[in-house]
Amino acid sequence: MITVIMTIWRRNNIEEQIRALLSQTIVPTAIWIYHCESNVLPDFTLCDKFPLVKYQMNTDDLGYFGRFSLALHVKTPYVYILDDDVIPSAGWLENCMKLCLAKNSIISATGRIVPKDNFKPERPKGRKKQYIRKYFVGDNYDEYAENYSVANTNVDFGCNSWFFKSEWLTYFWGIRPFTTTTGEDIHLSVSCLLLGGIKTMVPLQDVINVSGNIRKHYGYDDFATWKKKGFIEERENLFKYWIENRGWKPMNW
Repeated sequence: MITVIMTIWRRNNIEEQIRALLSQTIVPTAIWIYHCESNVLPDFTLCDKFPLVKYQMNTDDLGYFGRFSLALHVKTPYVYILDDDVIPSAGWLENCMKLCLAKNSIISATGRIVPKDNFKPERPKGRKKQYIRKYFVGDNYDEYAENYSVANTNVDFGCNSWFFKSEWLTYFWGIRPFTTTTGEDIHLSVSCLLLGGIKTMVPLQDVINVSGNIRKHYGYDDFATWKKKGFIEERENLFKYWIENRGWKPMNW
């Protein structure tokens, strides 16, 4: 039913991620590792240790969009793509599949709501904590070590991980990326919305039953994309492209 696509670039949480996936209440049909460059030594023994695992090694780095290219080859009705800092709780895939089917939506562990007339929504303004609580969904409660969300919430785009129907990749690739250096998260949600009417949702998550990431702190290291110089400015160009050139209207606009 579900093909999982994982990425190795500079972090090496791969075995912990695999074990978390094999502990799911709905076990994936296949787990594909997409290894970019050689910052971390490849470990093909994972295929022997875990029979569901297939290993793809690329000596180049095709960036964030490479894994969505690989997703075109899946043979299951659902695909789950996750960042290398994400460890889902045991019921996550089952919860995602139920919601994806019921709501006809992309399901993400976290997401963003774009404030009206704001082309830099990922740079908090005013009172930082209040801003994050309002516009950052899923990872907006620092007191929790896990992703946390008080309710099923529609967002403008999802982050960290994406569960969706594999047939929706026709929408993703139906619009040529403005850039492949950043913005695959925005591209997935917006292309699916514009071409297929598919929304994006961050589900209710709590620390007892289900969470999209139980190791939230893994994403706070120096490899985090949001810490990269020029990140906000690159994303600003993307927001302007989608809104001004492609007719995207975020929920609050």
